[in-house]
Amino acid sequence: MALTATGIGSGLDINTIVKVLVDAEKIPKEAIFDKTEQTIESKVSAIGTLKSQLSTFQDALEKLSDPAALNIRKVSTGDSSYFTAAADKNAQSGSYQIQVEQLAAFHKVAGVNVADATAAVGQGKLELSVNGKAFSVDVEAGDSLETIAKKVNDSADNSGVTATIIKSDDGSRLVFSSDESGTDSQVSVVATDTVGSGINDMFGTGNLTELQAAQNAVIYIDGQKVTSQSNDVENAIAGVTLSLTDADVNKTSTLKIEQDNAAVKENVKGFVDAYNTLVESISNLSKYDTEKEEAAALQGDSMIRSIESQMRNMISNRVDVDGETIALYDIGIETDRYGKMSINDEKLDKVLAEDMGAVEGLFSTPDSGIATSLDNLVEGYVKAGGLIDSRDNALTNDKQRLDDQREAFSLKMEMLQARLFKQFNAMDLIVGQLNQQSAGLVDRLNSLPGVVSQ
Repeated sequence: MALTATGIGSGLDINTIVKVLVDAEKIPKEAIFDKTEQTIESKVSAIGTLKSQLSTFQDALEKLSDPAALNIRKVSTGDSSYFTAAADKNAQSGSYQIQVEQLAAFHKVAGVNVADATAAVGQGKLELSVNGKAFSVDVEAGDSLETIAKKVNDSADNSGVTATIIKSDDGSRLVFSSDESGTDSQVSVVATDTVGSGINDMFGTGNLTELQAAQNAVIYIDGQKVTSQSNDVENAIAGVTLSLTDADVNKTSTLKIEQDNAAVKENVKGFVDAYNTLVESISNLSKYDTEKEEAAALQGDSMIRSIESQMRNMISNRVDVDGETIALYDIGIETDRYGKMSINDEKLDKVLAEDMGAVEGLFSTPDSGIATSLDNLVEGYVKAGGLIDSRDNALTNDKQRLDDQREAFSLKMEMLQARLFKQFNAMDLIVGQLNQQSAGLVDRLNSLPGVVSQ
């Protein structure tokens, strides 16, 4: 008789036996897999944290590796409504009396008004020029004002003219405006007909109206006349751009330019804070907790040790500035035994007030400046395809290999389970058969003459 359920023949709990035997091999290995996966995930998370902190630190470095960020000028125009001003690092501290006589204006000319802007104009050519640079557009039969305007604006050779349709009480007309202000950018229009006289009648000599004359800006700086093609007057005062907004020669405004030491100090403080945050983050990612007896995800990691070592070397460097070497300590930035920075405000304020060039040279000298050196170091780690991306790719590969090992091991355990069930079921069948044979033998023995059943 064939067995239809496991364990019937032998009376053994084969399902439990097989499970115990499989688990004895599977559970320890799966625990190793889980621990390995947790380690990989912890490293991926730690690497992500490190990259984020390095990027934040790099943002602070950019404000010091650029010389302009260390030569900030504070500009004041009082309550003037005639101009605004911006100053770069070349601007010298000082006070200036400004008068705006007139604003620069864009040249505008217009053709005659027509009642219907969609009507055809004629056939021929319009040649336009600005500041000696000419281009032309062909006017086809049936072209309206809108079509002509589009041809002018879309012309690949357009030398600086914008065409616009203005609709007024007198009708619609095509207006040509120079893209640049000032007397050097006057618009000239030559109309040529090939059929009829429609183009010349609208845009030809005597039919073109000047709506706005080209005009230069005129200002006075401490009584000295300055003429500009644009309302943005650059470098009339070295390093300063004046953006003119209104004109009244009888009104005088005062422009004051000062070195903005407070803004520079804020950038230096931002650098120190970002560095300390990064140092603390590196410590947390690589420390060993003796109380909990737990190692952080990157404890002993060669990459994080390299970052820490290189940064400490760079911040301790002395930089050659105009023949003299200077270090962070010389401007009031000190480092403690834990690698964290602090600022001696009195010392830093004194250097900012007396020797801004030294601060600029210390941080932003190409190749050797502390901020530029650190920025280059950090960029090597955080850039696309950099060292951190390489480490991420390696961890991704480790995770994929682990997944492959899990899958292979799972298949191995399925095969082991199937083999054990096959072996135990075969044993169960044999034991069942032996039990049947034993029972039959006992029955026959009991039926022998002279045998007394107990």
